[in-house]
Amino acid sequence: MTIEANIGSREEIERIRRVSDQLCTAHAALSDRFSGRALLLDIVVLVLSALVTALAFVDPKLLHHAMPESVDPAIVVGIFGLVVFCLTLVQSKTDWRGRGEAHKRSFTMYAEVKREAGYLLASAGDIPPREFQRLAARYDMASDVGSGVPESEFLRLKQKHLTKVEISKLLDKKPGASIWLTKLKLLIRDNWPWST
Repeated sequence: MTIEANIGSREEIERIRRVSDQLCTAHAALSDRFSGRALLLDIVVLVLSALVTALAFVDPKLLHHAMPESVDPAIVVGIFGLVVFCLTLVQSKTDWRGRGEAHKRSFTMYAEVKREAGYLLASAGDIPPREFQRLAARYDMASDVGSGVPESEFLRLKQKHLTKVEISKLLDKKPGASIWLTKLKLLIRDNWPWST
């Protein structure tokens, strides 16, 4: 079915909104993951760099008191320096910060598409073809320019999104409910043999 056949179709706009919402969750999760890894790696590299620098200025006689006698302090400083170097290589090759930022930009693009689709669906009457075309163009641009969701993670991220939606619905009815217990309730409900 072509987009032209669906111009102004509320069903097509609802599909775009639903898929954009799901992709918002996926890109937000990936952005958080990669940004968290980048931050942790930055902190470890900075702490170890400071430690190597501090050890380089400490008198080796003092270091002998802090370490076993069989360990040469120069070797310890060298090992820490090598670890810092290796972590810096990991940092540059994985580019977790850049990947996190790319997913954040994709999240922003899909969030704009989702918001605009929501506005169109909230309007009464027929949706003008021009408005639909603008929405479809923004959606296509987000798909073309944005980061992709890895195929190996798609189903897990879809599950995360659908779980989030289901928990949100349950919290609308019972706002004081524990999120952790609500997740457990869904897990039991959806995985036991008597569930349909």
